[in-house]
Amino acid sequence: MPGRCLVMNGAGAGRGQSNLIALLEHGQVVDEQVLSGRGASERFAPAVQAMLARAGWKEPPEMVVAVVGPGSFTGLRASLSLAAGLVRGWSCRGVGVRLGDALRATMKHDEATILCLARRGRVFVDAPGREACALPVGEIQPGSWPVVAGDAVHGDDALPELSGQTGCGVLGNNVVRLPHAAPTAEGIFRAACQSLDDGTVEAYPLEPLYVDPPEAKPPAGGLRPAPQ
Repeated sequence: MPGRCLVMNGAGAGRGQSNLIALLEHGQVVDEQVLSGRGASERFAPAVQAMLARAGWKEPPEMVVAVVGPGSFTGLRASLSLAAGLVRGWSCRGVGVRLGDALRATMKHDEATILCLARRGRVFVDAPGREACALPVGEIQPGSWPVVAGDAVHGDDALPELSGQTGCGVLGNNVVRLPHAAPTAEGIFRAACQSLDDGTVEAYPLEPLYVDPPEAKPPAGGLRPAPQ
């Protein structure tokens, strides 16, 4: 287990406080900052600098762990660019973990399916042992997952049809909704350790895991020519 570690999660797509950065030493949180709202991960760099100063760490962390997605398109690009840059500058180990693996490690529940906010009535689905995907809410089949968690089913931004606010909703009856919207710093770190120790969790490069195409599209007439 690395002695000192920087953990970050910029995947949160809603208004809730799901994005965070934290310093851990021997698996214990030394300092942590939770950020919310648009542009949260764009404030990671100065926050990391301030946290390192408060912690009095003279040497850089031995490992940087970051959530790679699925999640906010911009949040992932900003947070993972920072994580990759720090790994290169500090010459330390970098580990990416999937959002679902980090949440399952947080809850210590290996069988939970994670449903997270995407955009416009869509949710990211991260089921154990499967590739993450994005589905329109209306295409979710009742009874598909007996145990669910994530910010689409719990928290201020939860979708009514998935959170049980409208009766059994889209997910159907007999679904256990665990009260966890986002992973903790310890959970993210635990998932990284699982990937390094026994391979029960897959390790990812520090690159965004996109499962939904970006909204931005090239213009119909093609890109403008380079300036002369």
